[in-house]
Amino acid sequence: MHNQEKGVFTIEWMNRLVKVMDQISDCPVGGVGIAELSRQTLLSKGTLHRMLQSMIDHQLVTQDTESKKYMLGPKSMAWGSAFLQNRDPVGLLAQYCRQVGEETGLYAFICRYQADEIFCTHTHQPSSAGNNFFVHVGQRMPVHAAAAAQIILAFQSEEDISRMIKKEPLNPYTPHTLTDPEKLLEKIRVARSEKVAYCSQELELGTSALSAPVFHGENRAAISISLVGEYQYFDAHKTELIRSLQCIADRASNHLTSMQRLSSLF
Repeated sequence: MHNQEKGVFTIEWMNRLVKVMDQISDCPVGGVGIAELSRQTLLSKGTLHRMLQSMIDHQLVTQDTESKKYMLGPKSMAWGSAFLQNRDPVGLLAQYCRQVGEETGLYAFICRYQADEIFCTHTHQPSSAGNNFFVHVGQRMPVHAAAAAQIILAFQSEEDISRMIKKEPLNPYTPHTLTDPEKLLEKIRVARSEKVAYCSQELELGTSALSAPVFHGENRAAISISLVGEYQYFDAHKTELIRSLQCIADRASNHLTSMQRLSSLF
């Protein structure tokens, strides 16, 4: 095989690997079967079987002995854990997530924007909170249905906002999900003006979320801090929840900005 052919083969193999890992990482807790993977990736079952066996050997995925379904393996989880820990190496943001969660009694979480993805890096559920919500560490946040993503986009360039809106399908998660790019763009502009984003039943029925930006410089934010809970409660307490969230976000912003200024002196 010539060098050029080897290069093409390597790129194709890598593209397939990433495609398979993307689908497995997004699968339900119980895993995903090879037939579903074949449908999602458009790869034959034979090709998938060979790939998955090699991935099992390298602990990238595991297979349930009874259901025969595949899920992430210990090596991929270790890589993901190391990546997320490096997003907040001194636990700076975690303390503010905990503070706002305890102050409001609501499930709180932190999200970060990096490499054209917005994903959750930390969560906190107060002991007083009775419900477990769907947000989990490592979860990617859809820009058209998640306040945590919209408030981060609000403080990006117009080019970045446009690219992020165009790069993923605006599929409806619920009847309340925004699927019109122009309406979504207007909502993001309002979030920039008010420094808070609000989604009501747009990602999951019965659930609302509020998000505020954590700044790392003047009008620069790649991080958001959010609250999620039952939509009736948010509708009844929206003003005070916004006040609490923005107050904690301002403290986190001041802390993060001062740390970055200090580090620049050395």
